[in-house]
Amino acid sequence: MINKNTKITVLMGGPSDEAEISRKTGKAIVNALSGLGYSVVGLEYHPECVLKQLQELNTEIVFLALHGKYGEDGTIQGLLELAGIPYTGSGVSSSAITMDKIFTAHIFKEQGIRMAKSMSFKEKEGIDFVNNQILKNFNMPVVLKPACEGSTIGIEIVKESNDLKDAICRVFKVESRILVEEYLDGEEFTVPVMNGKAMPVIQICPHSGQYDFHSKYTKGATDYLVPAPISEELKSEMQLMAEKGYHVAECEGVVRFDMRTDHNGVPYVLEANSIPGMTETSLVPKSAANIGISFAKLCEMILEGAGLNKV
Repeated sequence: MINKNTKITVLMGGPSDEAEISRKTGKAIVNALSGLGYSVVGLEYHPECVLKQLQELNTEIVFLALHGKYGEDGTIQGLLELAGIPYTGSGVSSSAITMDKIFTAHIFKEQGIRMAKSMSFKEKEGIDFVNNQILKNFNMPVVLKPACEGSTIGIEIVKESNDLKDAICRVFKVESRILVEEYLDGEEFTVPVMNGKAMPVIQICPHSGQYDFHSKYTKGATDYLVPAPISEELKSEMQLMAEKGYHVAECEGVVRFDMRTDHNGVPYVLEANSIPGMTETSLVPKSAANIGISFAKLCEMILEGAGLNKV
């Protein structure tokens, strides 16, 4: 049973390209829980010695505020399971599946969750082979994504076939496995799910027209409409898709499902984020605030879901 005397460590930062965003998330969570009277400290994530550090702090609960590789991919979750230290969020397998866009696409499509047409490729197959396969199987524009990066890192939207080969080379410099998707030319949305229940849908309106790293993390670069000004039918469809994805991947805690519509307004799941950003201006807190859940209360609700023996 978690109480105000339970020793909580918020794990943040680390070797991921998303470390700085993780630190902002972690600091906001520490401040929120501390304000509620919890015994909480923040800890910079060093994978090679993290277990020793947690033991030195007499940690009883780990609140995971990590983003990207070694944080959302099941590795730290596996370490904490072995060490017997309860932690927030999804378990080993669930985290690994939702972090890997290729595995996510395979599993979600198999279970009838609508996703864009896609193919996966490995760098060892050769740039020319990958280029030719994309041109053979897709119309421009296409989206190229590193398999296991977040925060739109490494993503390329290719509008002209002459630009494709260079874009493939750039994405393979980020990661040796990539997912290629057809481009959906509708609107951008996100749906948080907490403990299996979908929260209000947010419509994402980047001023640049493209929700890239700059639009995500530059203040004033994007408008967020919550609740999204859409029909009840579309809202319900997206919430049901997000809830199904949550259950199919056997997620726990709060998971955010990013979606996009096509030109006919039909929604598609883009990806799942098992440890979404949690600053006071992040998307999940915006959705929670719309139904009367404060940022501090949201952090407390996530904390209360900490445990072991997760999938």
